[in-house]
Amino acid sequence: MEIKVQAEIYRLGLFIGFFKVKHVIKWADQLIEKLNQPPYEILEISLSSNATIASVCSKLTDVKGECDEARPIQGILSLLNDELIQTSDVTDICTYMYRLVGHIPESCDDIERSIINLTDGWEMATSGYYGDVEEARSEIYEFLKEFN
Repeated sequence: MEIKVQAEIYRLGLFIGFFKVKHVIKWADQLIEKLNQPPYEILEISLSSNATIASVCSKLTDVKGECDEARPIQGILSLLNDELIQTSDVTDICTYMYRLVGHIPESCDDIERSIINLTDGWEMATSGYYGDVEEARSEIYEFLKEFN
């Protein structure tokens, strides 16, 4: 996977609270070890242990390269799928997905609509207002499984 796509996945993950700055620094450090001449932006990220989330997100945006705007969205949803399989914590996954909505490009409107419907359905079912919790859970699993 291209470095730019990875950087965008980490940027989105930071924005939604799925990743912490230390995860991004670990990724940058691993790239530095692997590459003969790592990009300057990756070196900057590696040295960001005391930086704010906003600062690290800005540095991730600065990573050069091409990136289809749908790939990072698909990538973060794939990671959320993995997390859901490991933890079975639908509430946390819905929180991450809901936070992601504000960062979804127009080309991914179908994904955005699905996330809004699924997270609203989960909230209504768990609150007892409408719907079945197990059905809502199943729909979220099915949606995320598409990004596996």
